[in-house]
Amino acid sequence: MRENIIKPLSGNFYKETKNKLLNLIEEKNLDGFLVTNPANIFYFTGFFYVTNERPSGFYLSKNNISKLFIPLLEKENAENLQVNEIHIYEEFPGETNPYTFMANTISEKKIGTDIKNTDILNLIKNNFEELNHKTGIDKFRYVKLDEEINLIIEATKYADLALEYLKECAKEMINKNVSERELVQICTEYAKNKMLNNISKEFDETPCNVVATIHSGPRGAYPHGKSLSRVPNKNETLICGVGACLGGVYAESGVTFILGEPNEDQKKIIKVMKEVNDEVVNNLKEGFICEDINKVASNIYNNYGLSKFVRHRIGHGMGFEGHEAPWLSPGDKTLLTKNMVFSNEPGIYRPGVDGYRTISSMIVDKEKGIQIPNFLDKNIEERIINLN
Repeated sequence: MRENIIKPLSGNFYKETKNKLLNLIEEKNLDGFLVTNPANIFYFTGFFYVTNERPSGFYLSKNNISKLFIPLLEKENAENLQVNEIHIYEEFPGETNPYTFMANTISEKKIGTDIKNTDILNLIKNNFEELNHKTGIDKFRYVKLDEEINLIIEATKYADLALEYLKECAKEMINKNVSERELVQICTEYAKNKMLNNISKEFDETPCNVVATIHSGPRGAYPHGKSLSRVPNKNETLICGVGACLGGVYAESGVTFILGEPNEDQKKIIKVMKEVNDEVVNNLKEGFICEDINKVASNIYNNYGLSKFVRHRIGHGMGFEGHEAPWLSPGDKTLLTKNMVFSNEPGIYRPGVDGYRTISSMIVDKEKGIQIPNFLDKNIEERIINLN
């Protein structure tokens, strides 16, 4: 992979996201807004940190005065952030609850918040005349800005690179009795090292990583199970799902390999998976709703008599979280809008036999979706690994 000049999210990006928040404050007639969801804090400030039990918060007033609330542990991590004030509490749970600490530091009385936990809302509500937790901020990250999309496209390349390397080395490794777990390590370390060698030092303070799971044979029917010490065997399926994070933004790729010449049953399912993938992309356009896209996939499964082997929705949103709303799933009636980003995950799982799943990242557009160039663009023949 050639070196590129991709950049992390810029100051202009965070200026734009804060302006969106200021507009929401004005629209809801509020004095300010308190954000505590870590992904939302990332989105508005670029403050990436290891999330744990210690809560953090970001507050923006209608006058564009910003405050960051953090535990002492994160003091140095936050020193270069473009915020007006940084307020530090010592420890969690502490003599003063961190959320109480945040509320006591906010002088405005009509605020919005992304807090949903009833106990926390009850804890701080008496500090304010109005505490609005139903502002619609949960939809802010649905539509991606251009800089996000650029990073998603670039991250997908590294997810694909892990698949490429697995395809290249799997035959030799499996013939040496290398296990699922070891294959994961080999392909992800390769892609991650390429990523870290290619990107600039500007990414040092942002999350950058490549992770994967590999399941083979009957284990392929459990796509969220652990990768084991099991060695894949000839004529089995081998599912590899890869997630890549670049600059704090996520993308996914994945494919099912056939270890040896596929039989007619395997060929049929691979072709069905390809059909589902392509029809989902074709229908991922403005004006449709999320659950309709899942129906597109379900109809194809039904046509081939495979519905009983389907265990999950066709896809989910991606961005500052690997899995985020909206969901391409029954019950999600979100209207598709240009520049939303989703995974596309056709999956067939036959307990005791095998499993099949492909994963692509795709962008909503006006006439049809855009599948980000990835391993799935290749001919189906590229999914065969000959172990002879």
